Amino acid sequence: MRVFKNKVVTASIVVYLLFFPLILYAQAIKTTVSDILLNPDRYDRKIVQVEGKVLSLKFKVSKRGNPYTTFKLKDASGSTLTVFSFGALPIKEGDLVRVRGKYQKVKYVGPYVFYDEIDASEGNVEKVK
Repeated sequence: MRVFKNKVVTASIVVYLLFFPLILYAQAIKTTVSDILLNPDRYDRKIVQVEGKVLSLKFKVSKRGNPYTTFKLKDASGSTLTVFSFGALPIKEGDLVRVRGKYQKVKYVGPYVFYDEIDASEGNVEKVK
């Protein structure tokens, strides 16, 4: 009985990990950068999907050696916010992209404070054709 229970728990974890990205996409609130900035409390700590142009693109490496990407996302109204993602994203300055990730009005990382940021590490950033 105990072995069967462990296998069920393990299988449940595997299924969750495989389908979590699909759940993330299904829950994304489609909006605009300008609406997020006008109503930050409505979107705080929620999964959002926005589109815009990549500006101020930076590829960096943390003190722990982890690569990450940051950029400003500018929508059609001219509003901008910051996007963060672990890893080196396959994008370039000026690309039109769709971003899915968790918006945070205020984000604390150690001694650092970040405002109006979408963390796309568990979401995605893709070029819009």
